[in-house]
Amino acid sequence: MKFINLVPTSAIAILTVLAAATVMAQPPNKSQRMMSHLDKDGDNLVSVEEFEVPSRGRDRGRLASADRDGDGNVSRSEMQAQVDERTEQAIERFELADLNDDDFLTEEEIKMAAFSRLDRNDDGYIDAKELSMVQHTSRHQRPG
Repeated sequence: MKFINLVPTSAIAILTVLAAATVMAQPPNKSQRMMSHLDKDGDNLVSVEEFEVPSRGRDRGRLASADRDGDGNVSRSEMQAQVDERTEQAIERFELADLNDDDFLTEEEIKMAAFSRLDRNDDGYIDAKELSMVQHTSRHQRPG
């Protein structure tokens, strides 16, 4: 009778160990890698002293481009100017994508607009060179 009671308990213990081993064997995801980079003292928490603002990336570039007078600070008017520019660009992209001018974007119109941006030579196909150009552009300079 006692042996029968040990079987479920043993099975649960073995499954727990296997599950833990499986989780530990998984490669770290992006947030885990970021946490291990930021968590200098290893306590699985990031204090204000440990926290670092990313030195590169899209948001950093946007803030740097917003600093119109180059003083190292972004004023409200500089930020508003950047928001206004981005709004105008978004409206232009919408209008280009709205192929039938009905002020609505369908999935097909969105697909066609995205395809057109990739098909640089307008031959109706996306080749490896065009894809490489887009990847290079998006990595180094986001359009407007």
